[in-house]
Formats: sequence, C-alpha cells, structure tokens
Amino acid sequence: EDTKLTKSPHRAELGLCNEEDEREDAFIDQFNGCPVLKFQIVNELCNKEGAEIVDAIMKVVGIKFKGSGRVTRSEYVRVNLVDYEHPFLSRVWHGVHILDGTSPLLTDKAKQRIRENNGSWPSDWFSPDVIRRKLEFNDLIVTVAGISNISALTVHAYKRYKIGDVLIGYNFAPLVFRDKDSGMLEVDKTLVNDVREQAGLQGEDLSVRRLSESTRHGGQSVASSTIRITKSSEPLSNHFDLSS
Repeated sequence: EDTKLTKSPHRAELGLCNEEDEREDAFIDQFNGCPVLKFQIVNELCNKEGAEIVDAIMKVVGIKFKGSGRVTRSEYVRVNLVDYEHPFLSRVWHGVHILDGTSPLLTDKAKQRIRENNGSWPSDWFSPDVIRRKLEFNDLIVTVAGISNISALTVHAYKRYKIGDVLIGYNFAPLVFRDKDSGMLEVDKTLVNDVREQAGLQGEDLSVRRLSESTRHGGQSVASSTIRITKSSEPLSNHFDLSS
C-alpha cells in the first residue's frame, strides 16, 4: 500500500496578528508585521508506523486573470513558502506564505505601501475586509510530492483553491493528540477541515460572504462556509506544537 496525501480540501487560511502585546511582538519578530497565508497537508497514513513521506516538496502557483472585457489573459506566478521542503513527513505539515512587499498575491499598490512602511503592513489594514481588498489572485494550485517510506515510490497530491476559499482571521484546528492508553501521538483526521478563530483577533463573518467581495475578484461567487468554528484560547505560536 502506497503512502497517500490528503489536504484540507476546502479552505486555505490567512492568519493575521496585530493585538495583545506579547503575541504582537512575537508575530512581528517572525513575520515583520505581515499576515500569512497557510496551507495544511496531512499524511493519509499518519497513524501507521513506517508510513512517512521522505523528502517531501510543496509548491504553490498563483493564477491571475489580467485584462478587462473580452480581452483577458492568465498570469502564473510562483508563490514562495517559508519552508517548502519536509525531510520526513509523518503527520501534518503547514505551508506558509508571507504576504509582504514581495508577495505576488497582493496588488501592486499594496506592495508599494508595505515597502514604504519598512516592510510591515500599516496598522489600519488589519481587518478582514481591508485584507481581502489587498489580495490579487483568482486561483492557487498546491502540489506536494515525495517518496513513500512503504513502497519507495514517488507519491504526489494536488489541490486547486479559489479566492473564495481563503478564510481571513482563522487558523487550522489542532490535529495531533497523545493517546491516553498508549502514550503515542495520533492524528484526528476528522478535524482536518476544521478551523478556529484566532484568539483576540477579528475573523471574517463566515455566515455572510458578501456578494460585493466576489465581484471585486473576477466575479467569482464566495460560498458560505459550513465548517465548524471554535474560539481559540491559546496563542498562535502554540497551536501546532505536536505537529511534525
């Protein structure tokens, strides 16, 4: 049996942090005051011993539709990740892209303003509506490939996200837990598509996805979310301590 990959199939999360002194300082130190776009990869055989994926590589490509009216063209851009390689993927992996002054997923005006602000986002930009207006892409294609530790064969996975799949102000729910009887770490795969609102931060209203937002991004509809949402009581940096 080959090792397979499954991904959070419905959502990508965009995290931001600009409140509460300790979390804000840690956030600025790590990402220089810029929000991040995060993808979650889960090894489908994460609870099976010896089913790791060796030398895994994650790549992300953004697609923009340029032009107006009937004259349009597609532009493909490489989206850089903080860590695009994983030497030994056994459980969960998060791909992180920083939305800074060099990000191809932002508008040109937004990138220029960030550079003028010493590489950080202006403090009045940290609200869901403002952040969404700074984004400029239609689709994101995420691919992952690696070598199965079971069969020594190459395995791969693919997912295409729409702009409406991005949730602003949310983070993936923790998946890795320690079994009380065996003491072993296990992944609860029933939570793979769950997110929770970041502590002390404003997340967008998932029950009302405004039609006006969809028209600003190429006329694509933004469907209402049906995923479960819980309020986090933990700092952002502690959400995934057990993931590997």
